[in-house]
Amino acid sequence: MKVLVTGGTGFVGSHTVAALIGRGHEVRVLARRPERLPPVLEPFGVEAEARAGDVTDPRAVRAALDGCHAVIHAAAEIGVGGAGGQTSDVNLVGTRTVLAEALAAGTDPVVYTSTVTVYLPSRDAVVTPASTLAEPLSAYGASKRDAELLVRRHQQEGAPVTSFALGGIYGPVSPHRDGSFQAVLGALGSMMLVPPGGLGVVDVRDAAELLARALEPGRGPRRYLAGGRYVTWAEWTELMGRAARVDLHGHVITAEDMIDMGRQLDRQRESGPVDIPLSEEAAIIMTSGVPTDDSATLADLGVTYRPLFDTFRDTVDYLRAAGDLPPP
Repeated sequence: MKVLVTGGTGFVGSHTVAALIGRGHEVRVLARRPERLPPVLEPFGVEAEARAGDVTDPRAVRAALDGCHAVIHAAAEIGVGGAGGQTSDVNLVGTRTVLAEALAAGTDPVVYTSTVTVYLPSRDAVVTPASTLAEPLSAYGASKRDAELLVRRHQQEGAPVTSFALGGIYGPVSPHRDGSFQAVLGALGSMMLVPPGGLGVVDVRDAAELLARALEPGRGPRRYLAGGRYVTWAEWTELMGRAARVDLHGHVITAEDMIDMGRQLDRQRESGPVDIPLSEEAAIIMTSGVPTDDSATLADLGVTYRPLFDTFRDTVDYLRAAGDLPPP
């Protein structure tokens, strides 16, 4: 089938394009800068059609949908907003536009990538698809929560919208170094703070495979939880050290001190940019992370998560090969 992918020049999106092509699909990517697509896809040895346009522009989305049978909407503003708040309309307006145009065009399915942070902090010891959404802590969090609610309204109406709540995405080959790469580079380059809590880790290759396998028309609305393999921050530090073949020591910190540090950095951002990728919101989410029950997702789509050690090793080896980290 012919698939329109938004966010195809990003980390998850580029891997998803490669996974789709590997499964025999024809792919078109909607991108604000279509000239970026060939170099982004070069490491995968694949090519895809690029269309210029913004996901918030209905006419651009409508034109890109022409001839497509399904959509994977992976374009999103990434990161926790902190004091600076949201910087674009991609999360809510982009999602509303893509879903409206895709459903009007009769595409089936429309696959949407969300995040497990819409559930955090959670009162549940294990997050399930039935868990309550958390109250947002920033403009960024509100944009993701509101987009999630919009998607769920379409699903309740019976629209063929499939959503994935993804955990922390790690793995090799990326056009940028934000998100999880900042955590890896910071831990191996300076110091790793070890608060309570933890996170679920999903290998980007596994995430792409899940998204590609979800392209089954006629199955109606579906909601998948894909938080990944859960590790505490202490376990993250130990495993990352072994994968990187270095003696990685973490500095243990309380949740209160971690959150206060994020709050102070937010205040500093009011006066200018701050290099440390931590905000009060990020600290709250880091210290409140709990496992997710992905069993139904993995069983339905026939995917097994690869070992975390392999994901961390491949991530570090990729960063070293790219010159972002020194050899061990």
